Amino acid sequence: MTKIIVFLGVLFTTACYSQEKLNPLTKPTSPAASILGMQPSVMLQPKSYRSLEVALYSNFSDGNGNTIIPNDFGLEFMPYWAVNRGISLEDYLYPKTGFLQVIRNSSFSVATTQKFLLQDSTKTKSIALGYRTSLFFGNTNDEKKIIDYIKTTRTRMSINTDVLKAINKIKENDSTSTKDDYIKEIKRILPDLIYKELKTKTRKEVDVIAEKIYSDLDELQFDLATTDTFFTSVIDTVTETVGGNYSEFKTYITNRQGFAVDLATAIHLNFPDNNLNFSEVPKYSIWLSPSYNFSKELQFLKASATLRYEHFYIDYFKKYFPDSNVFENNIDYGLSVSGNFKKFSIEFEATGRNSQTLIEAGQDIQGNTLYRKESSSDTQYIGTFSYRLTEQIALSYQLGSAFKPVFNVNGGTLISLLSLNLGFGGPDKNDITSKSSK
Repeated sequence: MTKIIVFLGVLFTTACYSQEKLNPLTKPTSPAASILGMQPSVMLQPKSYRSLEVALYSNFSDGNGNTIIPNDFGLEFMPYWAVNRGISLEDYLYPKTGFLQVIRNSSFSVATTQKFLLQDSTKTKSIALGYRTSLFFGNTNDEKKIIDYIKTTRTRMSINTDVLKAINKIKENDSTSTKDDYIKEIKRILPDLIYKELKTKTRKEVDVIAEKIYSDLDELQFDLATTDTFFTSVIDTVTETVGGNYSEFKTYITNRQGFAVDLATAIHLNFPDNNLNFSEVPKYSIWLSPSYNFSKELQFLKASATLRYEHFYIDYFKKYFPDSNVFENNIDYGLSVSGNFKKFSIEFEATGRNSQTLIEAGQDIQGNTLYRKESSSDTQYIGTFSYRLTEQIALSYQLGSAFKPVFNVNGGTLISLLSLNLGFGGPDKNDITSKSSK
């Protein structure tokens, strides 16, 4: 069974004076979780249809086979990557059509909670469904960087493969070979391999690279009982000296230079009497988020704008939140600027909100209901400071002023939020090959 990849989110709130959860305008990672205003305690990303089936069955069914709503649960599924695609790296990075990008980047999300509070503090069940996708438009500099990365990565792989074949051949012929035997064979083949693959290098430059590798190899430990460890160290040494930094390439792919557009939507279903046969819709949301990653001297900088439309169903709030001040139509618009500096990143977001709703204003002489339009505006400012402890673990702190809460309690808008996030996911090496597609 394909291993289910788990997203873990551990949220520590130091001070948050508004009852309504922090609702940043920035494009949502999981639209379903975002519309519920929650960070799931467990977020699953199944990598196959079988894993999706297991995730749904194990979390939405009790021991007796009855359907249940799990608490603080999130799931996001990308159908395109549920099977092994085996597409080329070039095809992955440069799809032939925009429609293909949309399909590949499409994901469907689900988020649930058993603690959605009504105004009378009744805990009710809620479920949210979401969808998101994105389009990327690379610039000239992006294409050049991608070509250079692919070229150097394949060059490194070719050299490493030939070196590994040579030292494995020695081991097969004589399992008692010494460290000097291996290094002697490497010295015999390495200069020609480097010269053949690094066509821009002169013989003199190749000799300098080779001598640096020989010097580093002399420092490696060797033991007949653990020759595989020695082989791995040899390959690491050659890789580091020849070039072709795959980790750097992978980092760049996740933050490519160019223009991108993200689209997301989500709807919230609430079960006010905790009966799964009866549900109401409090609201739905739509996000449109264009962004641009700068190149060259400003490649650490990213700017984005987001437009979010939220529709609140007034009848629902009149029934279950009679004291709330809810507007039917809300349009949020904002700008975000972020900078990434190795392990540290900082982001600032400023958001405006325009809200409108129609309120009954009486009846005319024929008995028709008359309405008047009520409008409101608000602003929100959020600063986010993040430090990446490891490639998969990040510590974030948010500080700012939120929108006035929808629900008339406490009334404070100060935000102070500390969170620790762990995550894994995305297409893996089985989905993408280094060969050109035919």
